[in-house]
Amino acid sequence: MSSKGTRGAKATLQAIDGGLSGVPKAPAHFKPDMVAEWNVIAAELVERRILTASMVGLVETYVSALWMVREAQKEIAAIGLLVKTAHGMPKPNPACGTLKSAFEAVARLGAELGLTPAARAKQGFSPKGGSNDDDAADLGL
Repeated sequence: MSSKGTRGAKATLQAIDGGLSGVPKAPAHFKPDMVAEWNVIAAELVERRILTASMVGLVETYVSALWMVREAQKEIAAIGLLVKTAHGMPKPNPACGTLKSAFEAVARLGAELGLTPAARAKQGFSPKGGSNDDDAADLGL
């Protein structure tokens, strides 16, 4: 995959006139843990006044990629990094490929949505508490 499309300065997310004023309902096929993640992400984007109806699909894809990361991690933890072929030879667990692809999607979409710490700093976003260290506080750091 070529990285030509990712060169140069990324667009800065700004408040949008006509942005959604409330958190849209999560897609019906989402599992409960995905709905919880949807609500957190969508609420942040609504608070920052950057979530529009046209972005809902992007948020759905981001949350789905996060779910795939977690599911692949569970599979790898349960079975291991290597599995045996029909002939008994070790090979990488197919979940490793899924995990890699999902990690890439989460990183790319998180940056596009302004959800990464670097994107927040670039955009000057500061949570209501006035600190950009909200992720560290959530992790108990």
